[in-house]
Amino acid sequence: MGNRTAWKPWQMLWRTKVIKSPCPSKAKPMFWINLPYRSKSFDTLLTILPINLMLKPSLFSLCTGLAFALLTGCNADKSKDHNPPSSGLPILGPMEIMEGKDGRTDTVFRELPEIALEDQYGVAFHHDSLKGQIRVVDFFFASCPGICIDMSRHMAKLYAQAQQHASKTPSKVAPPIGLRFISYTIDPQRDTREVLADYAERHGVKPSSRQWLLLRGKEEEIHRLAEQYYLLSAGADRGAPGGFLHSGQFLLIDPNGRIRGLYDGTQWADCEILQRDIALLQEEFRNR
Repeated sequence: MGNRTAWKPWQMLWRTKVIKSPCPSKAKPMFWINLPYRSKSFDTLLTILPINLMLKPSLFSLCTGLAFALLTGCNADKSKDHNPPSSGLPILGPMEIMEGKDGRTDTVFRELPEIALEDQYGVAFHHDSLKGQIRVVDFFFASCPGICIDMSRHMAKLYAQAQQHASKTPSKVAPPIGLRFISYTIDPQRDTREVLADYAERHGVKPSSRQWLLLRGKEEEIHRLAEQYYLLSAGADRGAPGGFLHSGQFLLIDPNGRIRGLYDGTQWADCEILQRDIALLQEEFRNR
């Protein structure tokens, strides 16, 4: 099982996201540049740099590059929500540092939006049902001829081992925080409920457990969800194998809906780190 190390600057470039967001303290609309950074002390930081929309592309690149360089050398101010979690896992994803009238700062996390979804059995699904549970999330499509093959194989292995671990937990021991596996199809036109049900069965999913759900909804809403909330790429591309491009990452989400880790779903070594981090996260929330 590998050890997690501090992110290097060149490893973080792909994690940089630009999210349009209202800026309550300024008159002009601004972009928020979200740069996740994990320090040596495992403090969690997500610095948000407002950039005026009128900036020229060259100046925009200069500003983001400067912010990135500064982040790698120092820590940002911490609000009350930036206290290091007991697990040592970072808190990533879209959030904003808001300054109140009294000058104190607070961290506002973007909430997972409710969109119309159904699982592989045709049952309506609501994101609200995930509150209080740890989940592992990914994006895929059933006819994917590329990275989805390894991703789904590894997700199935994680799911099977989680099921096995749960069956071995003594009845006298407090059960761990609930764990769910959530896979969103980015090709709902072809991935009907029947296709998803067959895909789930082929990967060993037990319908009675409802622990691993394959979800479908409106294509544009799924793609928007991936990019604006989970900060992963997902979209149609005629030149890509299967007609779609998407990230091969697994995301670890805590019971409060915050992203706590990203892992290469195509590499089992990363999935072993994910398993370790799930245990750390369960311990963190069990002690609350």
